[in-house]
Amino acid sequence: MKRCSDKSYQPLRSLVALLLLVTMLGPAVALRADDIVDHPDKLVFEDLDYQPPKPLNYRHTLECGAVAYVVENRELPTFDLRILVRTGSVYEPVKKAGLAGMTGYLMRNGGVEGLTVKELDERLAFLAGDISVRIGETRGTASLFCLSKDIDEGLSLFAKVLRNPVFDEQDLDRYRADILSNLKQRNASTAAIEAREWQFLMYGNHPCTTSFRRTEESVNSITRDDLAAFHETYFFPKNFVFALSGDFETEEILGKLNRMLAGWPDRALELPDLPETIPDPKPGVYMVAKEDVNQSRIRVGHIGVKRDIPDEYALMVMNDILGGGGFTSRIIRRVRSDEGLAYSVGSAFGRPVLYSGTFRAWFQTKHATAAFGTRLIVDEINRIRTELCDSEIVENAKGSLVGNVVNPFSSRSAIVRTFADDDYTGRPDDFWQNYTKKLKAVTPEDVLAAAQKYLHPDRLVYLVVGDPEAVLQGSDKHDERYSDFGAITMLPARDPMSLEVK
Repeated sequence: MKRCSDKSYQPLRSLVALLLLVTMLGPAVALRADDIVDHPDKLVFEDLDYQPPKPLNYRHTLECGAVAYVVENRELPTFDLRILVRTGSVYEPVKKAGLAGMTGYLMRNGGVEGLTVKELDERLAFLAGDISVRIGETRGTASLFCLSKDIDEGLSLFAKVLRNPVFDEQDLDRYRADILSNLKQRNASTAAIEAREWQFLMYGNHPCTTSFRRTEESVNSITRDDLAAFHETYFFPKNFVFALSGDFETEEILGKLNRMLAGWPDRALELPDLPETIPDPKPGVYMVAKEDVNQSRIRVGHIGVKRDIPDEYALMVMNDILGGGGFTSRIIRRVRSDEGLAYSVGSAFGRPVLYSGTFRAWFQTKHATAAFGTRLIVDEINRIRTELCDSEIVENAKGSLVGNVVNPFSSRSAIVRTFADDDYTGRPDDFWQNYTKKLKAVTPEDVLAAAQKYLHPDRLVYLVVGDPEAVLQGSDKHDERYSDFGAITMLPARDPMSLEVK
């Protein structure tokens, strides 16, 4: 079964990006020899005084009541439309785990009114266009890309996908077979095991784990009627946030959108409540046996925070210093640069909007050095909680974060997508106007206070996926053992099709 993929159109988009890059950098390449320094430490940069755009300059309200962020871009004869849909796998029942993702896939790949999926593919290929629909954990995304001369036909096809999918039974059966085949391999990857077991350890039966709970039984239970009902519940114009960029006149494209959405009935949306409180998981060491690999994957962490907390900026700076800031951050420097234990290493504070995320630090190393690498991470967690960071270190971290403020606005399509995303997640209109100012206000004392408030060494959960015997034996060059970090629990292997423990 042919699957829709953005990769088919990547060469065109890559060419566009290259042309834009050459245009932007052209004036900067003619450097004199005297301008080139002999060491990176001697580079001097002017203070960044970037003023982000304001969402009100791009926001429009459609006749149906939905919000659209629109920007004209005449550099190329293309049209790019993205819709955010308030839905997600967190709202599907566990007994139907997989329903949201299957609905999104088969909206695009299960036929539409008047067209089979093959006919839709062929028409889009003729137009050099692309349509995709995906539903993730907390949102759906539908996208249309086409040439500006084909906007009318592109919107017509897009409307059929959004409004009139038929969920052909044969396409459903083929996709179901693909999913079941993939489930059989879900224990082949240590990364997949790590992600799944971490989610279960952190959140238990919270709805955010539903996407990890697909089983043969849940996938087989999903019917065409289930897909149609899920689609009808969440796909209607007032539940959309639009982002548009391309070669068009704003008023004209708004009129086309209004005509595309005309006559589509509105309905009330009642999202199931998500639990506000997430109990702290039991601290300790949890091991999953995977003996056929030569390295272990390790995560260390605990329940964290939601987005938009008052200390968010101090938390960002603190984590940049700890393990999120590339080669200059402490965990990466200790574990990767100084000891050479791992290539992939770092830390992050996930900050979802709907529920508390997790603090996590991670690395991958030989089984024998897993405990030693873990000790280095724990030492850095304790260090940033007890030592006041030097002002220069804090300023460098702030500078890195401030420098990245341009990324959400790096292109015209990025601008409207950023504002659509902010609208979807409820950020205030002045968020980006205040972003740099609030980051620059963070002090070393704020960093220390954030570390002490949001890092909890006594609550750490250690997840190790690898060869338990080799991991527990440790290294003869290092004294560290996992028994140093708490009680050790062996997590039984799960059947890949049922997730039941063996």
